[in-house]
Amino acid sequence: MKKTYSNSLKILYLFFFVTIAAGEWNEPYFIIPDSDRPSIIQDNEGTYWIAFNSWTNPQNIWIVNSNDSLKWENFYQVTVSNMTDYAPNLIQDRNGTYWIVYASLVEIKGTLNFNYDIKLVKSNNGINWSEPQIITDSPVIESYPYLFQDQKGRFFLTYSSYQNESSIDLDIYMKYSDNGSNWSDPIRVTDSNKSDIFPIIIQDKNGTYWMMFTRDTYKRNITSPNKYDVFLITSNDGIHWSDIAQVTDYKYNINYPYFIQDRNGYYWIPHMTGISGSEELGIMGSVNGLDWTESRVLSNYSQEGYFKTDYKSMIQNTDGKFIYTFTSAKIGRGIWIMNGTPYSNNSITHAINFDIPRISAENDAGNPMKTIMDSNKSGMNNIIFFILIIISIYVLKKLSL
Repeated sequence: MKKTYSNSLKILYLFFFVTIAAGEWNEPYFIIPDSDRPSIIQDNEGTYWIAFNSWTNPQNIWIVNSNDSLKWENFYQVTVSNMTDYAPNLIQDRNGTYWIVYASLVEIKGTLNFNYDIKLVKSNNGINWSEPQIITDSPVIESYPYLFQDQKGRFFLTYSSYQNESSIDLDIYMKYSDNGSNWSDPIRVTDSNKSDIFPIIIQDKNGTYWMMFTRDTYKRNITSPNKYDVFLITSNDGIHWSDIAQVTDYKYNINYPYFIQDRNGYYWIPHMTGISGSEELGIMGSVNGLDWTESRVLSNYSQEGYFKTDYKSMIQNTDGKFIYTFTSAKIGRGIWIMNGTPYSNNSITHAINFDIPRISAENDAGNPMKTIMDSNKSGMNNIIFFILIIISIYVLKKLSL
């Protein structure tokens, strides 16, 4: 993997000099061949890193860095497996330590019957990595991991898993840790009869936790292609979660999303959109997490033929520009990047409602701690409302005297 790809760099520098107007993006450029599932960060020193898994077997986790997000040359192998390590998520914590969580194949039980666990590695320099720590250890698939550290330093891990070996739909689970080494028991977050995947958790500038995921929304009684939509839940502590709000409800597929809040407080969900029949790059935004713009298409590859855009991540760098990385099959299976500034017309939005039940009381009873939001909240709201009415009556009486 330690190569300089001259053809890719020629394309890269050509597009680098394209003028990027407000709300516009440059054309995507190709950076890493035979690769998949990029996770990009800019570290405390300003260096860019992308963790990814190799596409050719055996699949392993690799990492590459860059000083300018344009030239990517320094490749380091993170895991050495004879089976499959894939779907890495990379972060740097508040102390400067790098962490990668990923899904690791631990057992092949039969045709289309596998067991994946979530594993974790860490590094002080991004180059030399620890031996893997097993974070989940069950007989079913655990996949699509995402690691996050909150404002107080607590780590949260979200992922998708089956309830048991007879389950056919994935649900969202999570664990938390105060040191990254000792983890809580799994907490089940959703229990839909449809698969929930790609969970991502963030904490906004006001301290509220948000979790985004996509849910399989196609009808089970008819033959249909893949159909997913984006959903959100919120929390005050990262453990007890609200009911679910549906963000998208299109006739076409919306999937492979990412989720960030930028330095101005705006929320963004880059994603794959199937609006053209191809798998295009899309993005949607929200000023408050409650009113969302429609999906805006950033590419138009339906005229060129198949341009599959899968797994994505996006950051805002120290200069305020956004870097959008994704997997595509346009030139084999590899990783692409585009740079730019998202634009959304805040006047064209739709409101979301947190009104879809998240988990049943029966299934929640099996959690190590109950995750259904405290039922006393509604009672407290009623009390507050009643107090406000009394105050209003008192003020009106005073004004009438």
